[in-house]
Amino acid sequence: MTITHARCLANIRLITFDLFDTLYKPTQPISRTYTQPLWDHGLDIAEETIALSFTKSFKRTHSEYPNYGKNQNLTSPQWWNLVIQRTWTSAGVDLQSHPLLEQVIPKVIQHFSTGCGYMMFPEVPKVLKHIRRKGIKIGVISNMDDSAEEILKHLGIREYFDFVLKSITVEIEKPDQRIFEMALAAANIPAYDALHVGDSVVYDFEPARKCGMEALIVSRNDKDEVSLDPHYIDSLERITEMI
Repeated sequence: MTITHARCLANIRLITFDLFDTLYKPTQPISRTYTQPLWDHGLDIAEETIALSFTKSFKRTHSEYPNYGKNQNLTSPQWWNLVIQRTWTSAGVDLQSHPLLEQVIPKVIQHFSTGCGYMMFPEVPKVLKHIRRKGIKIGVISNMDDSAEEILKHLGIREYFDFVLKSITVEIEKPDQRIFEMALAAANIPAYDALHVGDSVVYDFEPARKCGMEALIVSRNDKDEVSLDPHYIDSLERITEMI
C-alpha cells in the first residue's frame, strides 16, 4: 500500500502511540497461552486450530459486545472469559466434560492483565527517552481495557507518558477519530503539530490523518512496504531521526 509522502516532522510537539504490537508484544503467541491449558488437561488440539478459533471468537465477541462490553454491563474479565470459552468450544473442547478448565480461565486472563504476559520491543525505552529530552509530549491512544496502565507500569515506561487514553475509559474505540481529537485536547496541541504511531492502517494511520495529525506505521516484518513508502518504519528508532 503506497501512501502520500510524509511531511517534515521537525516541529512535532506531541507523539501518541498505539500499544499492542507497537510498543510491546506477547512474550509468547496468544495461541500458545490459550492452548497450553488444554494440553495440560490431556487434550490433543493443535495450536494452529486454537489460533484460528481465537481470531474468530475475538471478532465475534467484539461485534456483539464492543469495547469490552462496556455498554452492556460486562467487566473486562467477563468479556475475556467469554472470548476464551468461545475459543476453546469452537475448537472442539467440551467444557462440561472438562470442568477444571473453568478454573484456569482467570489465570489466563491475569497473565495478559499485567506486564508478565508482554515484552517491550527493544528500542522502546531509548526512543521514549529521546522524545522526552526533545521536550515533546507523549501519549497513548489504544483500544485497551484497564490493564493498559498496569502493563505500562510493569514494563517500567508509564512515567514517560503524559496521558493514556484507553477506549474502555473514554468509551470510544479506534478507528473513531474522536479518540484522536481527545488526545489533542488532552495535550492542548493542534493536530498539525502532532504525530501518531501505530501498526494498523485502518485503526491508526487513517483516523489520525483524518483529524489532521501526521502518522507513521511501524511494520517490523514487511521490508517492502518500509522501503517503498515513507510512512512505514521498521523500528520506532526511526522516529529519533525524524523529529
